[in-house]
Amino acid sequence: MENGGRALGGDEHKCSSETDSILPQESHPGKCQANTFGVTQPTPPAVDPFDILVANVIALRAKGNWSIRALAEQAQLSRTFVANLEKGSSKLSLSAVDQLAGALGVTTSSLFAARPVPRDGGASVIEEVVAQNLVSARQALKLTQETLGQQSGVSMYVIAHIERQARNPSLQTLARLAVPLHLTLEELLSVPGKASASQDAPHSAA
Repeated sequence: MENGGRALGGDEHKCSSETDSILPQESHPGKCQANTFGVTQPTPPAVDPFDILVANVIALRAKGNWSIRALAEQAQLSRTFVANLEKGSSKLSLSAVDQLAGALGVTTSSLFAARPVPRDGGASVIEEVVAQNLVSARQALKLTQETLGQQSGVSMYVIAHIERQARNPSLQTLARLAVPLHLTLEELLSVPGKASASQDAPHSAA
C-alpha cells in the first residue's frame, strides 16, 4: 500500500451546478458553493420575484395605513384583485401592476426589488420601457423573435406584439422572456440604468 490512507481533500464531494429554479435571474448559482476551507455549503435559494412583489405591496399599504379597498380605488383596480394579489393568487398583467405602483407612489420595476423607489412625476410609459428593453436585450444576444420564442416558450407573435406595444402582457409571460435574455424581471421593467442594484429581502413597513 503506497499510502496509509486517503489524503484529506481527495475525491471531494462534487456539487451539481444544476438547479430546478426557473426564475428570471441573470444566473442560477449551484446548489452548493466551495469556501476557502475546502468544504461545501449550500447557497441561499433564489427569491421568487412574485413573492417580493406581494411583500412590498403589503408593506407599502401598511406603511400608508391604507385599506385594501382604498388602495384598489386609488389604483382603479377591483378590491378582489388587490386582495387576491396579497394572497399570491392574482393573474397579474403589466398594466395592472403599473397602476398599483402608481397608487403606491413607487416605480413599477422596484416593486420587484428589495427597496421600492419613489416614482417621479415624469415616469416613463411602462409598455414602452418593456418594449425597448426586450428589443435591446434580444438584439444584443443576436436572437430573433422566433429563437427567443423557442427558448422562452412564448409565442413569437406575442413577442412581436409586446415589442410593438400592442399587447398588455402578463407578468408570468415577461418572467419567462427574461430567462433567456439573462435579465431579472426588475431589469426588464426598468428604465435603462435605473434598475436597483440590490436583490436582497423585500422592504418591510416601518
